[in-house]
Amino acid sequence: MTDTSAILGLPYIMPSQAQKHVTHNEALRHLDVIVQLAVVAFDATTPPAVPVAGTVHALGPGATGAWAGQVAGTLAAYLDGVWNFFAPQDGWIAAAGDDVRAYAGGEWVRVGATQMLEGLGIGTTSDATNRLSVAADATLLSHAGAGHQLKLNKAGSGDTCSLLFQSNWAGHAEMGLVGDTDFAIKTSADGVSFTPALRLNAASGIASGAAVQSGRTDATEGRLMAVGAFGLGSMAAPGVADLDATDLPAGFYGVSQSATGTFPAGLPAGSGAVMEILRYSTDFARQILRPAFAAGAVWERLLINGVWGAWRQVGLPAMLGTVSQSGGVPTGAVVERGSNTNGEYVRWADGTQICTRTVTGVAVSTAAGALWTSGSQSASFAMPFAATPVGSGSVTSAATAWVNARATSATQWGFAAFATGSLTGQSVTLMATGRWF
Repeated sequence: MTDTSAILGLPYIMPSQAQKHVTHNEALRHLDVIVQLAVVAFDATTPPAVPVAGTVHALGPGATGAWAGQVAGTLAAYLDGVWNFFAPQDGWIAAAGDDVRAYAGGEWVRVGATQMLEGLGIGTTSDATNRLSVAADATLLSHAGAGHQLKLNKAGSGDTCSLLFQSNWAGHAEMGLVGDTDFAIKTSADGVSFTPALRLNAASGIASGAAVQSGRTDATEGRLMAVGAFGLGSMAAPGVADLDATDLPAGFYGVSQSATGTFPAGLPAGSGAVMEILRYSTDFARQILRPAFAAGAVWERLLINGVWGAWRQVGLPAMLGTVSQSGGVPTGAVVERGSNTNGEYVRWADGTQICTRTVTGVAVSTAAGALWTSGSQSASFAMPFAATPVGSGSVTSAATAWVNARATSATQWGFAAFATGSLTGQSVTLMATGRWF
């Protein structure tokens, strides 16, 4: 038979033992400490300056003073003016106020408490990193009568506060405050290298990242288009330095006054223009050009098989105004109408011109056989023609008179009036039709 009990190590009173009360009292001392075990604190390392008799402390690692050298978890009891040490066994339970712990695996572990838990595992085991671990088909966090917030807090702006999405324990997406206070979403194909897909600036809310255009002409497929991209939604469109560039994405652009390239004949280089690109594919597109600083014509040309064709005018600045041309291509209004001392004229953008004039006070009083004539007359056109036009006319003041009106040059008519009787003070209306260019 041994001298102590197998479980609590209490000393036995031996047969024929003298002073049996000493052994009995020592066993009671043990029981007085460990039965209904209550400690002042767990993980204690420094003995109190004035210890209180009957108090017990559960020691932590690195104990000092009178407790130096004791193993962490050991119970230090101050009895009869001396520190006594007791080695706990697995399964012992002690309490420091509402902090209830059980001794297991060489340390005191909290049990039954709802505050300051070391860890909580639901359907799995928690660890030092994952203090709360849940293995389940779903996790529900519901309201208590109104709304509900899930709060994630970090100590400083340089730390990380995020949700990490994993597959087979490899991270493939992360969202939150990662290393700063901007909200970010990152993705990864291998769980090692992460791409910042989307970042929202904490101050401005402006988005950036791989999922957003890197610049106003970034045409990477699948990226989110930003305000101002391709000239949409901005006050200043992206500038174009070379009008003959073939790789511009579809959109609106500003052609600077210093831009190079092939300009339409009616819009000389250095004028500045607004340009629109309509793109079918890499090698096929339509380019539309308008003057930037004044009303003017509209030109377009086609990109076919990667080569720009010739410009052609497709629009004019106004229906009525001054017509003009450059190299046979109209550059002004559609119709021009005017008058001067030589009569009236109408010009069209296609080059057609009509001039009219009324000559008054014509005397048809010279006998010519059975008829009467005014003799040869002349009158200037209101505007010159490019070549001798076709002339015509009539005597508008008499029903029995007529006129032979022909254009004799690019600048005037030659005409003569005839009548069946002698007439004076007649009005002759003349018309010429031709081209002004």
